[in-house]
Amino acid sequence: MKKLTLAVIAIFALTLNSCQVEPVGDENLSSVDAKSKVAKNSNSVAFDYSQDCAKSEAILYAGQTMEVGKLTVIEEGDNYIITYEITNSDWCITSTHLSVVNTPEDFPMTPNGNPKNGNFEYNDSYDCVKTVTYEVPTSKGPYIAAHADVECVTNSPETITANLPETVEFCTVNQGPDAYLNITIAEGGLAGSYGAWCIDNDSPIRLNNCYTANVYSLNDELPEGAFEYPENFGLVNWLLNQTIVGELSPSTATAYTYGDLQFAIWKLLDDIEDEDCEECSLGGFTPAHVDELVALALENGSDFTAECGDVTGVILISEGVQPLIIPTPLNCSPCDETAWADGCDFPGGNWATYFEFSN
Repeated sequence: MKKLTLAVIAIFALTLNSCQVEPVGDENLSSVDAKSKVAKNSNSVAFDYSQDCAKSEAILYAGQTMEVGKLTVIEEGDNYIITYEITNSDWCITSTHLSVVNTPEDFPMTPNGNPKNGNFEYNDSYDCVKTVTYEVPTSKGPYIAAHADVECVTNSPETITANLPETVEFCTVNQGPDAYLNITIAEGGLAGSYGAWCIDNDSPIRLNNCYTANVYSLNDELPEGAFEYPENFGLVNWLLNQTIVGELSPSTATAYTYGDLQFAIWKLLDDIEDEDCEECSLGGFTPAHVDELVALALENGSDFTAECGDVTGVILISEGVQPLIIPTPLNCSPCDETAWADGCDFPGGNWATYFEFSN
C-alpha cells in the first residue's frame, strides 16, 4: 500500500485520562436432505475390488502426501454423520465435495474412471474453516468419496485474521522510541515482538509484567461497552499503516513522536481532552500534532482495508488492564491444494480415492 507522506499534508485544527504506565483456533453443519442418487455411470471402467478400504475414519491428504486432517463417519439412526476435520493448524477448508453411493460405479466419473467431484451430490464453499459436517441418509449406500479444497492459513488477510489464536500470553518490555509500549509474545501464531498502542486511557498497565489477553481482530464483535468509539478502529488501522513517528509535521517542522500518535489513537477511540493528559507517560506530545493526525485519519481512513504487505490491528484485552492494539504484518503466502480422504483408488489415472464405510 502506498504510504501517505505526512510532510505535504495541510494543517488541521481540532480540539482534542490517561493510559498510566507504572514502571517497576468451527464447526459448520450442512444438514442436507437426501437427494436423488446419481445415475449409475455408463462408462466402462473396472474397479480393483481386491483393495481393502473398509473403514470409519480416513486420513485427509492434501497434494497426495501431506496429512492435513481426517474424515470420520458415524452412523446415527438412518443417517451418517460425516465430518471433515483439519488437524494441521497451518491449513483450513475452503470447499467440500462429497458423494455417497451404493457401488463405486455410481460415483460421477469421466469415461476413463476419474471422479467428477464437481458433480458430487454435496458441494459447499467456506471461508477458511476447520470442520465441516454433513448428515447423509444411510440408504444412499456405504461407499464414500470425500474431496476438499484446502489452503494455508496465511493465504490472504482474511484467512490470517480468521485463524488468530483466542488468547495469548504477552509481556511488556519498555516504552518508545517508536511505539508507546513494546511487548513480546512467546508462543503461538502471534509469537514475536511488537510495538503496541494503548486503546483505553482509563486503565493502567505495568512495564515488565506479563498478562493473559483475549485476542480480537478488527472484524470480531468486541465486548460491549469496552470502547467509547469502536467504529473508529478502521481509522486507527489506517494510522498504523502510515510511517508517522519521525516524520516532520508541516505545522511545526518538528517530528511526530510516539506520544503524538498514542494521543491521536486515544482521541479516536476514547473520551479524552488535552488537559486530561497532564500526567500521561507519553514521553512528550504536541497538541497540534495530535489534531493533525486525527484529521488525517478522518479524511483518509474511512475506506481503508489492509491488504497483503500491510499490517492489521489485533486487539488484546486483559481483565482490569489497559487493552492494547498491535500492528500485525499481513505476510500472505498464497497456497492451496486439493485433498482426498484416503482409501481405494479410482480406476482413472489421478490419485483420487474413496472408501467403504464399516464399523
